[in-house]
Amino acid sequence: MTKISVVLPTYNEAENIKLLLPALKKVLEDITSKNYEIIIVDDNSPDNTATVAKETARSIGIDNNLKVIVREGKRGLATAVIDGFKASSGDYLVVMDADLQHPPEKIKEIYLELEKGAEIVVASRFIKGGRDEGLSFARKIFSKGAALIGKLLVPQIRVLSDPMSGFFALRRTVIEGRLDLMNPKGFKILLEIMVKGKYSKDKVREVPIVFGKRAYGESKLGLKEILDYLLHILSLNEYRILKFMAVGVSGIFVNEGVLWLAHYKVALPVYLSGLLAIETSILSNFALNSLVTFRKERAKGTVLTRLAKYHVATAIGAFINYATLLLLTHLLRLNPLVANLIGILLGFLANYTLSEHYVWERVGRYE
Repeated sequence: MTKISVVLPTYNEAENIKLLLPALKKVLEDITSKNYEIIIVDDNSPDNTATVAKETARSIGIDNNLKVIVREGKRGLATAVIDGFKASSGDYLVVMDADLQHPPEKIKEIYLELEKGAEIVVASRFIKGGRDEGLSFARKIFSKGAALIGKLLVPQIRVLSDPMSGFFALRRTVIEGRLDLMNPKGFKILLEIMVKGKYSKDKVREVPIVFGKRAYGESKLGLKEILDYLLHILSLNEYRILKFMAVGVSGIFVNEGVLWLAHYKVALPVYLSGLLAIETSILSNFALNSLVTFRKERAKGTVLTRLAKYHVATAIGAFINYATLLLLTHLLRLNPLVANLIGILLGFLANYTLSEHYVWERVGRYE
């Protein structure tokens, strides 16, 4: 039968590991008999998590199925998972937290999805049957907001309802030859895999999970982890949103320059000069975005198809800008300059989102 490797990144999880290892033994032996391994990657926990793990494994008879890696002077969940992958030998790789918030019995359902042909399987709190019982209100807000930002900037994770999940599995082929390309920051390794792995997006599956309450210990989420996440998202986005913004600024100069030339030098009427200026800036922005912002993307359709789509995206962005200005000034009596600034921001976000996910939409397989 196919061998399964379960990777557990740990830091101060000694009490939890005593409960988790027997539960993992039960579900894994039900699936594969003895054909599995559990890899604990511990960041030199002061509570001796690594030692407790070895003792627990010995006491329940799975010491031959356990690998423990202790990393000195190094911390980080995502890099721990990468090190676990490198030490693994399974055809199927499962990643989960060691704090008992991820129910081990779900591994069987995940395994069955892989057996049916899935390449990546994610345990989700946000599909039918899923639920989140383990996070505070503030953590839930952060999780939802982080997922929204991620989906806006990283198209590959839009197939997931719960891209922030730390409980997932994949075929080894997804990461073969790719681990050295991965440079995760912080704690969300799934994002890195979705962007840099080799898989078809129609072979990504989700299974529902009830995300439980932590049994022992404390959450590792803090301000540093939040900042690392934002930097990670920008990195995975390859800073396209910043490039898109710079192109937009250049379009302002193109627009103004063409308007000046057409009206003051060629003596065209303003209504014609304005239309010419707008269209020229749209063509300029499209060309620069194709050459700079989305240069690496294998986008669907022909250049002319994308150009037509870009006109649609630009029109929708302009409409949102204008509609926001009118709504905020007339309904909320907001200062027109402030209202227009908000409209420009929302219009920009709409324009960028449509460009990322509609104009330069990617082909189905990620290589």
